[in-house]
Amino acid sequence: MPTFRWAAAAGTDLACKIAGRRRVVRAARFVLRRACLDLPNDMRTNGECWLQARIVGLAPPGQAIRVIDVGANVGRWSAAMLAAARQAGRLDDLDLHAFEPASYTFARLSEGLGGQSVTMRRTALGEHLGSATLHVVAPGAGRNSLHETPGRPAPAASTEEVATTTLDTYAGGAGLDRITLVKIDTEGHDLAVLRGARRLLAEQRIMIAQFEYNHRWIDARSFLRDAFDLLEPLGYRLGKLTPHGVEFYPGWDADLETFVEGNYVACTRQAAGTLPAVAWWKPIV
Repeated sequence: MPTFRWAAAAGTDLACKIAGRRRVVRAARFVLRRACLDLPNDMRTNGECWLQARIVGLAPPGQAIRVIDVGANVGRWSAAMLAAARQAGRLDDLDLHAFEPASYTFARLSEGLGGQSVTMRRTALGEHLGSATLHVVAPGAGRNSLHETPGRPAPAASTEEVATTTLDTYAGGAGLDRITLVKIDTEGHDLAVLRGARRLLAEQRIMIAQFEYNHRWIDARSFLRDAFDLLEPLGYRLGKLTPHGVEFYPGWDADLETFVEGNYVACTRQAAGTLPAVAWWKPIV
């Protein structure tokens, strides 16, 4: 064993004896996630707000900036998008559509964004048209999902049937020829939303798709690799959104499959070239 690894192993063993394995594991996990830029999911500091400000400038003045908020919850992300457009003097150009299927949450969304130029739909997006069961952890909670966590069945009172559609279908009906940004935060259902936009993606009519990846993907039996397999053949570059830019990847890698919460983006080659890039920590072989 190399000297550095021997010293690190000995130091770790000693730290476990003195502080206890739990504390050492938690400290090591913090260092690892910090180094990998897996930061707390606060849109003000995780890169979401700078991306909103950035995409406002991707379309010339007078051209529509079409944005879709999938899993809008009570509207914080949509409100920030409106603020970014207002600050840039582009509020009249912003065409914002927000989707939230939970009845209580949709009422809160409507109250919060009422009177503003936002199209709101109480619908879930996915791969199919029809209906689905939404598992409601709590009224207005950001953890409500179309996927139930195994081993923790929810009582009948904590579910509700919601209408479902696809982004391809909605865009066709709404006349959305091109979409600047699709933000997806659906607690494990994100891959299904992307698959429901296959036609838009195949024609590269979505410039940037932002989606959340976390442990809820396990409930959906999905992997980050599935997103790469779907999007890369369609000409998109994938990376992780960070406070400093996008950490673009040369392709899927097993080290990415952590199920640690983070926001990823799929960008057309043209859009990727306009965003600040962050070098990945892993050497490209």
